[in-house]
Amino acid sequence: MSRLDKHMRRQGLLASTQDKYATIIKEAEDAGHEGHSIVDWLHRKIHARVPIGTVLPLRAAVKHYLMSELGYTADEVQEALPKAKGVPSRVRDALSVQQLALYFMAVEEHAPEPSRTILMLLPPTGMRIGEITRLHKSEIERRGNRWQFRFRGKGGVERKVPLNPASVRLLEGYFNERQPEGEWVFPNPAGHPISTHTVRKYTRKIAGAYPMDLPDLSPHVLRHTAASLWLKQGKDLKTVQALLGHKNIATTSRYLHPDDDMLQDAVDSFDTLMPGY
Repeated sequence: MSRLDKHMRRQGLLASTQDKYATIIKEAEDAGHEGHSIVDWLHRKIHARVPIGTVLPLRAAVKHYLMSELGYTADEVQEALPKAKGVPSRVRDALSVQQLALYFMAVEEHAPEPSRTILMLLPPTGMRIGEITRLHKSEIERRGNRWQFRFRGKGGVERKVPLNPASVRLLEGYFNERQPEGEWVFPNPAGHPISTHTVRKYTRKIAGAYPMDLPDLSPHVLRHTAASLWLKQGKDLKTVQALLGHKNIATTSRYLHPDDDMLQDAVDSFDTLMPGY
């Protein structure tokens, strides 16, 4: 295991994030850049036409490389790295209730297990794809018909994700039918946790099957969908923050998408307060 791998693991990064950053560093090294010159490579990769959502992972990967391989301090890293400039990433829309119904139907049609159960669970739980694919069986807590996932999420922070009754029945059916062996809830044929790439393959397949109705479907859109539906049901922002596992409530606010009906309901609440009209 490299110093970079050990450093990222100590930082509590998700396995999928570790893989992404390692791939970025390998790209830089394959281009002939390592050591201090990797900062020059980053400068060339970052420019005003690159989406900020592309820039940030590049910058984060190089930051972890400098700290682990070259011994940079946090202050030295901030001084060495270029600013994260770029065009704003497009805001991801959440699925409407109608789109969500179509999505569930499409999952049943296009996704085999264990991707099927994962994709069915993403909207009601709001979990990150890297969290659900690496769930251990020991991280499922059962109390009668009330189940929850308890695990370490992004940044090593403990998460509790309760399951609704339909999700409990879905998971029970999965276990009864598949009877997965080993420690992982969703193993691949080799007994390792299923990869996020495998699951994403089916969201792309569904998007291709319904290009007009589900054109931008992805696991992260499903996470946005969970947040939006919780807001629409009247859940407060702190509850949504806890369910999504965000440290900062400002991050949670970016996931919320009030629709036209919610905006109309908000202004209609003043109707009875305006006398004489």
